[in-house]
Order: sequence, then structure tokens, then C-alpha cells
Amino acid sequence: MEETYSVPLALQDFMPVALSSVGLFYLAELFNKLSGGRPFIRWFGLLGAWMIMLGGGTKAAWKLNIALTGQHIAWMDDQLFFMLGGGFTLMAWAFISARRVAAGKSTFSWGWLIPLVIMAAHYLTALYLKDTYADTRYWFFVLLGLTTIANFTVSGTAIRQALENKQTLVAVLFIINIVAILLLQGLARTGDRSETMQWIEQLMNTVGTGVFGYAGYALNRFFNRA
Repeated sequence: MEETYSVPLALQDFMPVALSSVGLFYLAELFNKLSGGRPFIRWFGLLGAWMIMLGGGTKAAWKLNIALTGQHIAWMDDQLFFMLGGGFTLMAWAFISARRVAAGKSTFSWGWLIPLVIMAAHYLTALYLKDTYADTRYWFFVLLGLTTIANFTVSGTAIRQALENKQTLVAVLFIINIVAILLLQGLARTGDRSETMQWIEQLMNTVGTGVFGYAGYALNRFFNRA
């Protein structure tokens, strides 16, 4: 069944994109602070944040286009997890590497290749599956797996950082975001694509990204105060 969207529903989907972007860019700035301005950590963090924001924004624009014109533009729909998977992978590597630098631990000179190799392996596999098994969603599950693991790695590392800073509330907010993601995945598996269900999903996503955005800001501000 082809999905349809009302204009208000499509416009509302830009809100969680904006809220999550706040947290992502504050986290990217945090990586730069923790690493003392290491170039690859700084730029991979920023690139990851941009990829995630553009991926979510393009998906929201795809919904708005359907609401206004009724036309489905396939590449706008399909790109979401290509962008999210790569973006969260870059941010996960940048966060872990920044913490290692801050702790005075050694980092490999070629370590920046790790996220790029992971991304390339998943992208090539997804493209192969998309071309070879065009009638299946195998390619989607490859990218969904990458996105989920990398996203939870970023959030898990943020929780650990918050607890080390004795920011218990901030850690709880990151946990709430993880719970919201799991609930959204559960709702998506129900197969109910009614307008009411989509409003529930988007509002839940807005709450999750809202607490993520504030938590990223609070984690960053801790180091400004320190």
C-alpha cells in the first residue's frame, strides 16, 4: 500500500530533524574540544552531523512533495539510511577517538580509515543487493543495521560521558532517546500506516529528538563551564 501524507503531517516531520541537528552539532563541537582540535576528529564529527541532518531533511522533503504533488521520488526516499548510516558511523568514531585523546591514550595514525572502510563495505553491499535483488528490502536491512549500531554507539558513549561528568539527568535524557528509537522501530513493524499512526510516530520522534537535542547541548555546555 502506497503511503500518503497530509501537508501538516509532512511539515511537522521537519521538527525532529531540526531538534536532532541541535544535539548533533553540539556533540560535534564537543568532539573537537575533547580532542584539542584534532583535524580528522573535528571534520568527521561535523561531516557526520551534516549527513544525518541532510538525510532527515531530504526524507521530510520527500513527504512534503508527496503531500503537495502526489509524486513519489524514489531517490529521496531511499537515501535516508545511506546518509544516516554513514553519518552516525563517522560520529561514533569521532566520539570514541576524542575520548581516547582526552584520556591521554594512543590513537592510530591510520585510524581515520576505520569508519570509511566500514561505510564503504556497507554501501557496496547495499548497492549490490539493491541491484541484484531489486524486489526485496535486503539492501535496506544492511543500512538499517549499520545505522542502529552506530546510533546506539553514539548515544551509549554520550551516556558514559555524562555519567563521568556526574550529569545524571543528561544520561537519563539520552536513555529516553534510545527508548523512543526502540518504540518507533516496534511501531514500524506493525504495518499500520494510517494518518493517526504516523502522527503518533512523528510526535514520539519529536519527543525523542527533543531530549537528544537538549542532552547534546548540556553535555557540550559542561565543558564550557569547566
